[in-house]
Amino acid sequence: MPSPALTPDKLIVNANVITVDSRLPRAQAFAIKNGKFVAVGRNEDVEDLASSETQVINLAGKTVLPGFIDAHIHVMSTGCKVSSRMVDCELPTIGLVQEDLRLKARETPPGEWVMGFKYDDTKTPEARMPSRWELDEVSREHPVIVSHRAGLKSSGNSMALDEFQVTRDSRGPVSGPYEKDPDSGEPNGVMYEAGEERIRFFLLSQITPEERRQGLKTITGEYVAAGLTSVHDAMVTPDEVSVYQHAWQRDELLLRVYMLVHENYFDSFRRAGIRTGYGDNRLKWGGIKLTNDGGIATRTAYLSEPYVGTNDHGLMLFEQEELDEKIRRIHEAGYQACVHSNGDAAIDMTLKAFEKAQAAHPTQNSRHRIEHCTVVNPDILNRIKALGVVPTPFGAYAYQHGEKMHFYGEERARWMFAHRSFLDHGITCTGASDFTASPFEPLLGIQCCVTRTDMEGRVWGPNQKTTIDEALRIYTLHGAYASFEEGIKGSITPGKLADLVVLAQDPTAVDPFTIKDIPIEMTMVGGEAVYEG
Repeated sequence: MPSPALTPDKLIVNANVITVDSRLPRAQAFAIKNGKFVAVGRNEDVEDLASSETQVINLAGKTVLPGFIDAHIHVMSTGCKVSSRMVDCELPTIGLVQEDLRLKARETPPGEWVMGFKYDDTKTPEARMPSRWELDEVSREHPVIVSHRAGLKSSGNSMALDEFQVTRDSRGPVSGPYEKDPDSGEPNGVMYEAGEERIRFFLLSQITPEERRQGLKTITGEYVAAGLTSVHDAMVTPDEVSVYQHAWQRDELLLRVYMLVHENYFDSFRRAGIRTGYGDNRLKWGGIKLTNDGGIATRTAYLSEPYVGTNDHGLMLFEQEELDEKIRRIHEAGYQACVHSNGDAAIDMTLKAFEKAQAAHPTQNSRHRIEHCTVVNPDILNRIKALGVVPTPFGAYAYQHGEKMHFYGEERARWMFAHRSFLDHGITCTGASDFTASPFEPLLGIQCCVTRTDMEGRVWGPNQKTTIDEALRIYTLHGAYASFEEGIKGSITPGKLADLVVLAQDPTAVDPFTIKDIPIEMTMVGGEAVYEG
């Protein structure tokens, strides 16, 4: 009989195990003890390890993968929206958005905020954000605000604009203008980037700690039901950190979280002695998050060539010298810099800042990141490889937002969400959703990497297709690499954390256009089931 010290807690047998470990790509069974994989192989390799105390789970041929990792997602902020008084505005017309906001206004005391999120202008016949006057029709007794599903852009009614002293004389920063009506010169309610960011942070500050705690519980429940076992929360504030710590201390945090801290709090965290990687394998401090340009969905990414049919190149948030200084300070202090840069012009600026910082303070394995890194070119790819930078491109964007791609054009689409090009250049790229900007379900992201096909059947950038095995690695081991954790998770390997997902079908054996429909049977984190379908 095996020594009790070696006896596993669980055996998984008769499974189709895709390990994402090149030394043993496929297996039939594995053993788990104290939250880690301790043996992987054939049934007979692990069955002799069992005792009468071992739980044996017979999967009858179902497929097991390492737990999926989303390397750029908004957990706390989205959870707060889902579980608080915010209205889901993912609706097909502005009129329907108005109706749902009116219902919320009727149950909201006068003077309190009525807030909507997940509005998507290109999925409505109006093809624009609601105006202040349309939101005035919702209520003149409440400040009303509606955020785009990608963030970075919102609309407010007159009362909301008054609350923030936005008038016809207001001048938004270079990175974030307030739109004006061309006839009257009055602000029409639409705000971009930094012009919108202060409002967004104010609204989030209105959410109570209890709403935040409930939001975290709700949204992480949805994530684990989709097979996610680790996430990189892409912009956390001290209030959100407190909620994470509350859940962690009570053993209520369903999955593993790597927190990217908003740049506003860099100095305070540095003074406190908190560094990238501080924490444990459930909750860990990550890098410092900066935003250098606009969004793909809002058509504000900073491009070297203008958007199709326009003279518009998008928005940049920093001048080069300012960005250089921010990156220098982060790099010199030993933190991972995680810079939102979508357009090729913005990526070029970010790489210049990384190059200058590295030249001044040579560092090994800093793994600075370019968040999204959407539009690339051969020069960008070579520089990313030379610096060891980790890009976190969208996975499911082309599927969800095909109707927006004409703003970029078919030729530029060949260089967007460039998983194939990254892999061919030896660059470790991740799977990421930026939810709510695109869907968080990793199987959809994996399908999109393989097919590059939108929901209407149009193909965008077919040259960027990956194989299914590559896509699985992108959404597992590569995500672990982006947080310096490839040694402890991302594959089904003895000694690594027992994070896994059980699927009803093998994604390598089905029609690739049906990968997104494969049912999730079970999700385990540290060998414990956090979801069972």
